[in-house]
Amino acid sequence: MARMSTRAGCVVAMLSLSLAGTAHAARPSSIPPSNQPVVGPQGTLEAVARGYRDRSADSVAAYYAADFRFHSFGDTMARFVEGIDRDSELLMLKSLFEGTIRGGDTLRAPADSVGLILDGFEEGVDAEHPDSTQHYRVVVVGRFELGFRVGDTRFTTMSKKHVFHMVRGDAAQLVAGQPASPDRWYVRRWLEDVSGVLEALGQRQGDCGEPQAPVVGKSSGGPGAIAALAIRPQANPTCAKIRLTCDLPAAGKAQVEVYDVSGRRVNRRDVAVAGPGHVSVEAGAGAKLLPGAYWVRLSQGPHPPVTRMVMVAR
Repeated sequence: MARMSTRAGCVVAMLSLSLAGTAHAARPSSIPPSNQPVVGPQGTLEAVARGYRDRSADSVAAYYAADFRFHSFGDTMARFVEGIDRDSELLMLKSLFEGTIRGGDTLRAPADSVGLILDGFEEGVDAEHPDSTQHYRVVVVGRFELGFRVGDTRFTTMSKKHVFHMVRGDAAQLVAGQPASPDRWYVRRWLEDVSGVLEALGQRQGDCGEPQAPVVGKSSGGPGAIAALAIRPQANPTCAKIRLTCDLPAAGKAQVEVYDVSGRRVNRRDVAVAGPGHVSVEAGAGAKLLPGAYWVRLSQGPHPPVTRMVMVAR
C-alpha cells in the first residue's frame, strides 16, 4: 500500500498555486530557546531546519555528507529501502524553494515562506557503526512539521518519527568545501515518517518464502569465490523471521544482528560456518518483531561488516 511522502504532499499542493503575493517571514521553531541544540548532531539538525526556513538549498547541502541518502515512502517500499542520493535530494529542494520555470511558464511557484519544526530529540546507536558511537549516531525526531506559504495559500503537514543517521566530520565522506572537523556533524541518512511506514507495513502480509535449513553451500574457490560479506533478503518486505542468504568468505563464527531504526539491538544470532559459501539464516528467530524497518548487520572475523535494511510486515 503506497503512501505519499511528507514533502511530496507539499509538492502536489504547490503545483496548483500561482506565483502571487509578497514574501512573508519564515515561521520560527517551536522549540523553547533554552532547549534549542546548538552543538553536536542536534545542532546540525537545527541548522538544516534553518536552511529550510531560509529557503536555501545550499545552506541545507552544507550539512549533507557526500554519501547522503533520503529514504521516503512516496511510492513503494522498495523506494524507501533504496532511498535517493544527495544530488537528487538537492534538486528536489531547489524546486520546492525556488519553483520551476520552463519555457517561460511557471510550472511550480516558489514558496513565499517555509517553516520546518523539529522537536522531541532522542539519540541512539547507528546500526551500521555500533562500535563507533563517538563518530556515528542516530537521532530520532518525534515531531516533524513542514509548512509552505504561497500568496494567501498555506499548506502544512505533520508526521512522527523521522530518523537521521549522523556522522562526525572527521569520519564523514565529504564534498569539497565541507570541513572535516570533529566539532561538525553531518547527515548521511534521513528516514522520513517511520511511523507512517510502520502503519503501512502493519496492513501488509510479510513473505518469508520457502523455509530453508541453515546449511552452508560452499563456494568453488575459483573466479566466483566469495570475496566479501553480503546480505540478500529472501523477501523484502519479509515476515518477522527475516530469512536471509548470507555470503561468507571464510570459515569461522559469523554474527547476525538486528537493530530497529532507533538503534536498539533487538536480536542476535551466532552462526557456525565450516567454510566459505552461502548460508540461510532466520535473523529474527526468537524475537518478537513488530512491523517496521530494521537494519540487519552481518560480521565475521576481520572482514568489514555489512548492513542491509529490511522491511518486516505482519
